Amino acid sequence: MSDSTIQHHEESRDVTFRVHRFNPQVDSKPYFDDYTIKLEKGITVLRALGYIKEHVDSTLTFRAFCQAGICGSCAMRINNMSKLACTTQVWDELDKAREPGVIKIEPLRNLPHIKDLVVEMDPVVGKMKKYSNWVDSRMPEEEWGKKEFLVSEEEFQAYDKATDCILCASCVSECTILRAHKEYVSPVVLLRSFRMNADSRDGIHDQRLAGLVQDHGVWDCTHCYRCQETCVKNIPIMDAIHGIREDAIERRGTKDTSGARHAEAFMDDIEKKGRLVEATLPIRTNGIGWTLKNLLPMAFKMILKRRTPPPPPLVKASKGIQSLRKELKEMASHVAKDHEKKSGE
Repeated sequence: MSDSTIQHHEESRDVTFRVHRFNPQVDSKPYFDDYTIKLEKGITVLRALGYIKEHVDSTLTFRAFCQAGICGSCAMRINNMSKLACTTQVWDELDKAREPGVIKIEPLRNLPHIKDLVVEMDPVVGKMKKYSNWVDSRMPEEEWGKKEFLVSEEEFQAYDKATDCILCASCVSECTILRAHKEYVSPVVLLRSFRMNADSRDGIHDQRLAGLVQDHGVWDCTHCYRCQETCVKNIPIMDAIHGIREDAIERRGTKDTSGARHAEAFMDDIEKKGRLVEATLPIRTNGIGWTLKNLLPMAFKMILKRRTPPPPPLVKASKGIQSLRKELKEMASHVAKDHEKKSGE
């Protein structure tokens, strides 16, 4: 037996794919099917699923098209993480599997389930429409088609990475806020909104921003970074979200929404004491009326369990507060210079 034959044999093995199954026409609830097949090293998860569908179980349903990491249609959860099946190597996933030799395959989360590994994308499309995720040209309509509407290289660099998004919805699947509140704008819509607002050809910047700062909008993001960690194109989504927030505060002020007021109160506490004054944070964010109406029952429960935050006079400044204030002052100075530079441009 030649060396190449030995190597070929060593780089093949039996792999079990534990696949989420559900056909609403015949199944009362979802379940998992195990498919064990022999594979060679270098095979992607999508090719393995294709083999199962063609040679083992033709009823298995999933989406796929380009098979090159471009279209985003084969996004699914592989070993508890949203990924593109066409760019995910089976051998890599075997190293991460919780159960030796078993790769778990599930549909994306936070989207309606259609069948097996297929989810409904209409909620994402609907939110893209709601938040105007397109460039609404500033060029007068009568000039359309007569000349190009050019963007400079410097202007394009501001949103270059955001244009890499392929709408695979992996970030949607991993978003922790969407698991609790389906109305949340979603990471992909925030990313695309940032891209449109940063485009110098767009004419509805303020209109789009006004929608983004309302309930279930940009201020609901909790900075868990799951969207960015699982982005299949390594797009800095959180930078885009921060960009929208900074834009909102600059254009609309810190009193515009509860999210903006919360951010201002948060930073005020950090600057003064180096820690949050939790007892008054809800009042400074939403006002006395809202706080009494919505948080009074919870406050009574916390009092009974002796879990109330300390009153403001008892919240002492953290050690090293002077150094922190100095750093914050330097950061504010850098931000101000950046804004002056952008204004000058």
